[in-house]
Amino acid sequence: MTAPTPTATEALTPAGTQAPDTGPAAPRPGRRAALLLLLPVAAVVLFALIGPWLAPHDPARITAAPYDTGHLLLGSDGDGRDVWSRFLAGGRPLVLIPLLATAVTTLLGTATGVLAGYAGGRVDAVVSRLDTLLLALPPVLVLLVLMHGWGYRTLTLVTAVAVTGVPFVSRVARAATAQVVHAGYVDQAVALGDGPVAVMAREIVPNIVRPVLADAGTRLAIAITLTASAGFLGFGPDSPNWGAMISENMEGVTLAPWGVAAPALGLAVLTVSVNLALDRAIARYVP
Repeated sequence: MTAPTPTATEALTPAGTQAPDTGPAAPRPGRRAALLLLLPVAAVVLFALIGPWLAPHDPARITAAPYDTGHLLLGSDGDGRDVWSRFLAGGRPLVLIPLLATAVTTLLGTATGVLAGYAGGRVDAVVSRLDTLLLALPPVLVLLVLMHGWGYRTLTLVTAVAVTGVPFVSRVARAATAQVVHAGYVDQAVALGDGPVAVMAREIVPNIVRPVLADAGTRLAIAITLTASAGFLGFGPDSPNWGAMISENMEGVTLAPWGVAAPALGLAVLTVSVNLALDRAIARYVP
């Protein structure tokens, strides 16, 4: 039997204690206001996804002289390719791959963290030591090692993000689990004969969603950065990538600055807007 899901304050308060009185809760924005706040990020993500279909030229075709700023909207790069077309085509991998990597990282980290927090003892000790070991690995170094061994693949990027991100999610989930593991509704489920998997899935996970999703915003921003870094370092196919565009056009930045400025601005807007939108969505819709 599943007890009613407690509020966030109740979920993070140890059993048998009373949460401190913090006064009236701050009013949440209305549904219409929340949707308006999410429109910018929806526009950025949609722009990145459909950008390849909007490109006026073939991103790989030479359309002008190198670093020509007089005939194209954002000029051309060092090979004479249209920067605007390459910019439109280069955002899609920075949305799809990080989203997949963040989903995998959050699922694995939540599973290990909840298991460690619920089981305790040796399981908790083993998971904590593994997390400490993985936390010592620099994300870019892990990315370089995997790229040299496996090449540029979606699996490579997802693995790099997961290896470096799972320990952070695991620690967040473990700490949140420790706050609710002795709650009355958990003890009631155990007393009624629910197994460990059922207790963790039905009683614990729904009550730690907020901190886990809040951390997912950070994981997503890091996944976007690592995906762009792979392109900047020269890994990946010849298809456009905002990270690769920055690297390709650095030599001619004084002649055609938009070759560097456009992808850099796109990366900044995408990373910040996605993170802020997730925080706002959590504050509005997650109990």
